[in-house]
Amino acid sequence: MPKELPSAADLWEGAITFFSIDTDLIQSAGYDFSAGELNQLPAQLPAKMKLQLTEIVAQEIIKHRMEPVLKSIAQFKASSDALKRTAGLDMANIDGDFENLNAEIFATARFRHLIEDYVSRCRGQILPIDGAGLAAQVFAYYFAGKPPFAQRADKKSEFPDATTLILLEMFAKENQTKGIFASRDSGSSEFAAQSEYLYCVKSIDELATLFAATDEISQAIKSRVLEAISVEPSVVLNQLHSAIEDHVAEAQWNIGDIYSGTVARVEGHVSEVRLNRYTVHRDNAEIWAADDEAGAWIVELGASVEVVVIVSITFFVWDSIDREEIELDTQQFEFPSNVEVQAFLNCSGINKENAPEEWEVDVDISSGEYDVDVGEIDPEFDEDYI
Repeated sequence: MPKELPSAADLWEGAITFFSIDTDLIQSAGYDFSAGELNQLPAQLPAKMKLQLTEIVAQEIIKHRMEPVLKSIAQFKASSDALKRTAGLDMANIDGDFENLNAEIFATARFRHLIEDYVSRCRGQILPIDGAGLAAQVFAYYFAGKPPFAQRADKKSEFPDATTLILLEMFAKENQTKGIFASRDSGSSEFAAQSEYLYCVKSIDELATLFAATDEISQAIKSRVLEAISVEPSVVLNQLHSAIEDHVAEAQWNIGDIYSGTVARVEGHVSEVRLNRYTVHRDNAEIWAADDEAGAWIVELGASVEVVVIVSITFFVWDSIDREEIELDTQQFEFPSNVEVQAFLNCSGINKENAPEEWEVDVDISSGEYDVDVGEIDPEFDEDYI
């Protein structure tokens, strides 16, 4: 039984031919199939490794991505009703145009298309929820308390995971092969430990690392790339710097904990993010021979990034005479923040002697979402204001 990670022989001699990814890891990657680690995976893995994504996971992805869409639809309709009620506006034409958009149907179809397109890029398919004995096997695991069902009262919530794992195992049995399932769920690891057909890794990065190149040529290429980002001026370093700068500026920054000890209420939003400095973790760099293009390489770099987040904060006070809340002032404050960024350098045209200026390099960083906890904040006034 494959209780440990697969050996190099298993990976390269054809014993393992497919992989699959759990919903939680796709969610952690921001559902972004066009940038970052999900985008790189089709080229990092050899052509024989095909994605077998279960219909369960596909439906869960769509469900999660539809949540903000459905919320926005409800908010639009509520706003329309409020305008009719408070302003007496005739919203019939606008409501009709909105209904004709079929926003829910359009968004669902779009999310489905993005999943199918990614599965196609990964040379795979979406496994349907069928198969002889599937339901009986899932319930047998449930009543026996076998992984991924946990010995707890809420183990009914594990039905989707159990169905996904059993579907993957059934596929492996029918095709006389083995697969790798990427999931951080402990139940998935326990299931794989008892399976003859499935391995389990905890992350997409761990999955990709199994196929990282370690031969002399690839290590020489990696050394050249690392050298190119270690000196200034450098075309490659400039590209990496610009990509990190764009990443932090375009990321979604959320305001976490924020409150005041002197005014009734505060609101804040991030108005600007400035890159301060960053440190590249060169010792942890990995390299892959890109499977989709001869002579192309993928170098993964991690970086610790320091930024300054400018937060615009509005302070509200309570007017006890008019018995209403009024805006006191809006001020900007700076907060330092540290984030970890994963960058992929897609490189081609590198040989032993040519200069980095002759290489073709594209830096890929997925979109990010970060939190800034302001904590307690009070308005600042100068002497003239007082």
